[in-house]
Amino acid sequence: MSENENKLLPQVPVLSEYDVVKTELEAKIKKLNSITELTEENKKEVKTGIAEINKVKERISRYRIDETNRFMEYIQPYIDKCKELEKLCDTGLADIKQKVKDLENAEKALKKETVSKAFELFMATKDYSNFLKFEMFFDEKMCNKTVSLNVIQNQLETWYNQRKADIDFIKKQVDDCDKVISIYLNNGLNLTQAIETYQSQIKSEAEIAAAMASEQAVATVSFEKKIDIVVKIKQLPKSKGAALEQFLNSLGVEFTVEVVK
Repeated sequence: MSENENKLLPQVPVLSEYDVVKTELEAKIKKLNSITELTEENKKEVKTGIAEINKVKERISRYRIDETNRFMEYIQPYIDKCKELEKLCDTGLADIKQKVKDLENAEKALKKETVSKAFELFMATKDYSNFLKFEMFFDEKMCNKTVSLNVIQNQLETWYNQRKADIDFIKKQVDDCDKVISIYLNNGLNLTQAIETYQSQIKSEAEIAAAMASEQAVATVSFEKKIDIVVKIKQLPKSKGAALEQFLNSLGVEFTVEVVK
């Protein structure tokens, strides 16, 4: 920007009387707030003071808006030119940037295919190859140029050894191993979480079965036909009376005993 052009720039809007105005406002506000009791005698004075402060506020707001608009009118052409240059950078590079992106995507796809073939060769002679799939192992970061195939090979060996150890553990320690393995393969290969999920399912199934059995038992009792029976027992030894009463109690029925003399 030339020296002459710089002289045309307006001054940034600043209240030159800022300190004076602020001091006066603080004094007036403090005076009004010092009035502890509002009466008919001092109400007019208070309202006048409030009105004066509001007028000062209005003048300040008007000054701020006017000066800001005047300044913005001057710098708007510079803003528009900057936006135009920014847009030129975006639109001018759009095609070449897309070509770079397409090339990088093609390179990543080729590397993913290479890693996939390496995975297949590695798993061809390994246990659980029918369980452990490429998608479970692969991470998009492996396609970065900074990650070499040797590093990926080491990651694959570590990954497989851990997965094999997990599945071996499930087969040896869990009764329903097929169910736990299924959970394990679908939860991100988290052994602890798979076992906890399985235990939770067993508990839920047991609770449901118990509830159903209880409901069935209640239903059976509720709908079973009830009959009244009168039984006369002759010459029952007194020593057997307590045993008979205990037996009837075990049936859960109401009964009365009448001794015939």
